[in-house]
Amino acid sequence: MTLTLSPPVRIAAICALLLTVVAFGGLKMMGGSSDSSVATPHIIKHHPFGPGAKTTHKTTTPAAAQAVQKTHKSSKTATPAKIKPAAKTAPVEPKPVVDHAAIAGALKAGLPAPVADAFGLHDTVVVSLYDPYSQVDGISFAEAKAGAALAGVGFVPLNVLSQAQVGKLTEQLGMLPDPGLLVYVRPGRLVAKISGFADKETVAQAAQDASHGV
Repeated sequence: MTLTLSPPVRIAAICALLLTVVAFGGLKMMGGSSDSSVATPHIIKHHPFGPGAKTTHKTTTPAAAQAVQKTHKSSKTATPAKIKPAAKTAPVEPKPVVDHAAIAGALKAGLPAPVADAFGLHDTVVVSLYDPYSQVDGISFAEAKAGAALAGVGFVPLNVLSQAQVGKLTEQLGMLPDPGLLVYVRPGRLVAKISGFADKETVAQAAQDASHGV
């Protein structure tokens, strides 16, 4: 059986189809516009103080930099200058006064020049007679020097093997002791003579006795 539509019915069906399409399209457009009318929320991707925040670097001019440096320097506490201690000056020892008259008197008395020179500084002089090749004489020489220092008197060593040093004494005293000790006082008088070894205490006592005229 074949269904045939009359022209009026066919026109009505087409119109109904068009209306349906138009209505569907209108609803769709209304739905799209309604969706677009909803405000899209603004999402802050980075917190202004969070790890994503951008750091703004201020540009400092040379003049501003100098001003900052001056302010920084002026804020520092001034360190007082270190005062250097005054340099210590070594005490100047006065030069000993040489008594030339005493030297002349000792030379006139026939004493060797080294002994006479010692009288220019001391009233009493200890003369040590020694043999430079003798060990015992070396010890005696050291004790005589120490004893003279203890008594605060002059000290003169004379080598008995040197004619230039002991020649005048040999003429006056004959054979000289070796080791030996002679104690003189101004102007050139012999007050003590010790033959053989003498320790420093013995030498000091002899020199002090001679100084005090004992």
